[in-house]
Amino acid sequence: MWYFRKHTIFSVPGIVLVLLTLAYFVAFFVYIGVSARRNRLVKHNEFAYMWIALVGLLLGLQSLFVISAYRASSRYLYWTLPWMGYGALMCVFSLCATGGYGAIGDGASAAWSIFWLVPGVAIFVYAAKARRGYAVDRIMGIPEYRPRLANSRGMVLFYVALDNVFPWLTWLTCVFFGLLVVIQALCLANDYRIYERPGTLVPIQTNGGEDWYNLHVWCYGYGADVQAKGTAPVFVLLTDFGMPSTSMMGLAQGFANSGHPACIVDRPGYGWSEPGYWNQNPSDVVKSINQALTKYPISNPIVLVGWGDGGVWSQLYMQEADYSRVIGVVLLDTHPNLEILQTYALNRTTTLQNLRQLRSISTSGSVSNSIPEVHFDESVEQQASQLFANWRAVSPIALHRARNNAWPGFSPQDSLGMHRSLFRNNLYYQAKYFEYGGTGAKLYQSLLGYVVSATDAVLVYHHWPLRWPSFRDGSGSAFLSTSSLTRRDGAPPTAPASNTKIPVIIIASAKQFDSNCQTQGISNKEDCTKWQAFAWFYYRQQIEYQQTLSQNAALLLCTAPVQEDNKPCDTDFVWTRPNWLAAAIAKNVFTGSSAANFSSSTPSSSPLAATTTSLPTTSPGSSALPSPSSLLS
Repeated sequence: MWYFRKHTIFSVPGIVLVLLTLAYFVAFFVYIGVSARRNRLVKHNEFAYMWIALVGLLLGLQSLFVISAYRASSRYLYWTLPWMGYGALMCVFSLCATGGYGAIGDGASAAWSIFWLVPGVAIFVYAAKARRGYAVDRIMGIPEYRPRLANSRGMVLFYVALDNVFPWLTWLTCVFFGLLVVIQALCLANDYRIYERPGTLVPIQTNGGEDWYNLHVWCYGYGADVQAKGTAPVFVLLTDFGMPSTSMMGLAQGFANSGHPACIVDRPGYGWSEPGYWNQNPSDVVKSINQALTKYPISNPIVLVGWGDGGVWSQLYMQEADYSRVIGVVLLDTHPNLEILQTYALNRTTTLQNLRQLRSISTSGSVSNSIPEVHFDESVEQQASQLFANWRAVSPIALHRARNNAWPGFSPQDSLGMHRSLFRNNLYYQAKYFEYGGTGAKLYQSLLGYVVSATDAVLVYHHWPLRWPSFRDGSGSAFLSTSSLTRRDGAPPTAPASNTKIPVIIIASAKQFDSNCQTQGISNKEDCTKWQAFAWFYYRQQIEYQQTLSQNAALLLCTAPVQEDNKPCDTDFVWTRPNWLAAAIAKNVFTGSSAANFSSSTPSSSPLAATTTSLPTTSPGSSALPSPSSLLS
């Protein structure tokens, strides 16, 4: 065992270091427990405190090692110069982390980081004392036996291993994680300094009215004059899964530039919105969005524009929120529950059960009052959820910044830095985990309760495994006479698939439906087969959307190169071609319905006619579909 001299570990500095090390030890496991137990959004991301506590724990152990060995009766401290340099480095880390977190107002992280100074200073001071002891021994002619006075060869080997393995192992670990924490803190502070919140934080009441948090609403072209008039439609943009509001900033600006006000809403945890903190179901989220729009305030009629999963949130908004103010809906590359659609395309067991069940219902000649249950592939759900959970735990350190996308063609280019600062930040993976694990499946399942028998009949007859409701008949009734809405000429569907005539625009990027593996860059035969299955079912789902959502639905496919950048439409067309897309949406929403009365400055010429193709559709009683590849020729 070790024999400690007085004024080392039993001194006041030694006792302080022991207590501080114990505090970090307890904090480390407490924050692991708190974060794991909540299993969803945690208020300030306790995983950040967990990593800071881990570095503090290692520093505490190192300082105890140095203070107990620097003049121990059995040996001197080894590697004195590296220990001194390491102690000074960790003191610098402490100041940088404290300054960074202090700048963004994260007082808890700043407080935990500043206490790194105590063991850092102790390591430097006692390593310097040990080095001075060596110098004195040389003057006095005392040989430098390391370890000294060990009573056995085994003890000598133990001390040698301890003096060499422990320092290097803990140095590398501590410097690695400490550096990541510091980089994260400084980057967050720099983001905080450069990028100001562009919109307004609107207080939202949730959890039965007992709790509050803020949602971020960001508007363009919605000034006092537009607000006072109260008749100009406002485009309300909802982003794709995992995307902050900056991803649709260009589209919002495009609407505003063409004379149509537009607002983007960050869902809980994304962008500048606070996390919901409490267990919220999807209905709470869309009601929160409705609260935010009302309190902003936006009293004008709205057109919902949902990109990807934002389109699914738009569908739920139409069922749960104030749908009477919605005069149009735009869906951009929207696929309700993408995972089950993929497993259905690959003929996996759970989705084959759906197919057999739906066929048995359709052949019986009647539709059950209860909606057929949709079986989810739990393994796919669990794998994705675990991935987000893992990244959620490491998100407070700077690893995620190395994984940030290049975002080629992002528009507007001058906002790319702000977008990157919001993408994969501390709350990004928390929000993504919450939305997928917390409401990802629930979001889609919550729509099933609103499926009416007419819509269900069409989907069952087509042996389609997914379900969604058509939009409510009273949509837009706060601003429009529903009876005055007209169907687009020759545009399906016909009743009884959908009774509402609210304008619905479905725009899809053609690359999702291109079954040519060569143009997709897929060389593996098995992967090619999978992609062809995906492409077919993605395309089929868009047709089912058009046939069931509204009688005034238009399905458009972006195929030819877009004038804005002269490149074919890819899945990134929302943030690479915002001006073209805004003009195309505005022209189609305000055409063929009484909503055109609201249009103030629809562009006279739209690139839509040259760059999109209306998809051929089938009647509800037909199961024949054209090949996706033929549409792309």
